[in-house]
Amino acid sequence: IDWQRSFGADGISALMVLLTGIIGFFTIWLASSQIDHRKETYIGLLLVTISMLMGVFLSMALVSFYIFFEAVLIPLILLIHGWGDGKNPQAASKRFLLFTLAGSIPMVVGLISLAMSPNIYGQPSTVSFSELSRIASQAVSSGIPIGSKDSWAVWLLLLGFGIKLAILPLHTWLPMTYAAAHPNTTSLIASVVAKLGLYGILRIVIPLTPTALSIEAQMVIGTIGAIVIVYGALVALTKDNLREVLAFSSLSHVGFITLGLMSLTKEGLGGAALQMFNHGLITASMFWILSMLEQRHGTISLKSEDRGLAAQYPKLAVLLVFFTLAGAGLPGLNGFVGELLTMSGMMRVCATLVAIAVLGTVLGAWYGLRIVQRLLFGSDGPRVDAQQRPLAGSDLQPKEWLPLVSVAVLCLYIGLFPMRTMKLFQPDTDRLASLVEPVSKQAHRDMDTLVVESTNP
Repeated sequence: IDWQRSFGADGISALMVLLTGIIGFFTIWLASSQIDHRKETYIGLLLVTISMLMGVFLSMALVSFYIFFEAVLIPLILLIHGWGDGKNPQAASKRFLLFTLAGSIPMVVGLISLAMSPNIYGQPSTVSFSELSRIASQAVSSGIPIGSKDSWAVWLLLLGFGIKLAILPLHTWLPMTYAAAHPNTTSLIASVVAKLGLYGILRIVIPLTPTALSIEAQMVIGTIGAIVIVYGALVALTKDNLREVLAFSSLSHVGFITLGLMSLTKEGLGGAALQMFNHGLITASMFWILSMLEQRHGTISLKSEDRGLAAQYPKLAVLLVFFTLAGAGLPGLNGFVGELLTMSGMMRVCATLVAIAVLGTVLGAWYGLRIVQRLLFGSDGPRVDAQQRPLAGSDLQPKEWLPLVSVAVLCLYIGLFPMRTMKLFQPDTDRLASLVEPVSKQAHRDMDTLVVESTNP
């Protein structure tokens, strides 16, 4: 392997590197005031995690991608186990380890098969993304039929990446981990680490195996993504612990990204890439706010004893409402643009899945408003006077302002000027769409022909 050429960046990689840099910097910034014991070790493990994430996003070869993909697990396990302050962090770290290792087995087999796949076309094996992409483009242009010899490898890769992105029914590690880890750690997991599976699909499955992406895989994963949107929102509505609400909210929003990826269209792929960035910003900010509230009150519940926080922390309350509305997809904020593009892309493939996703947006607004009403105002709870501010902490401190306001400004900028952000990666997502759309269209035509023949013997 030529390690000198196994690292690089295109627009998609640059977007994820930017997200990792922003979230990583502010996570370390807040850790210096939120972590009480072994602070230096904690920050050191955060730096290792961020370095491994950068390695994943900058890898341009299968070997380096896999090494960094798995290496992220090591510091994360230590962070969850050693600094978890929620429900049973030891059990959560073990479950996270077992699920991730279980996903590694099918993924590594799929990657090996992918490296050997050029032999099918009479070319030498390679681990280079550029070489594999070139061979895939030649396969599409030469009309290699759907269901080629490497189609089973696609299912293995989808399974491995699906466990990392907590796809149903392999999602049980996610709420347990989010509820157990320190919110500062969870902000990095939910915003960046949870995107590794989605990035793997966008970086490896779609561009390197376009002829093996059958309509069955497209519709199965797309359907699961739509179900995840509604399922995550419904479960979030039933939870009172704010950690659990945010965990299932994050799971629900990942479904929109999955939907966009499986549309295999320009709008869908572009929207999925943008929403990966948007969701990372919004989710990290929500967990930062959660961490600040827990510093002042301990466990945050949506029950009566925690209501009326808007009177005590008006500045923090404004930012909480802002990020809640951004996550709910309010027009003018960044969440709206990403969700709209993902659903527009899937509309060209399956309107039924889009209808399910729309139901998810309604439920998302519902649990978002539930957070605002019960946590900040509590209309049916006791009225809290501003003089009842607890001695444990006041409104936002100067050190807490910087990450929240900086990310809020970025969310507003993307919402108002989305095309300026999409210029960074749109040529790359358009190139992917131009590669896979002909294959997808041919698959749908073949499926339509099969249905007609089966109904008219």
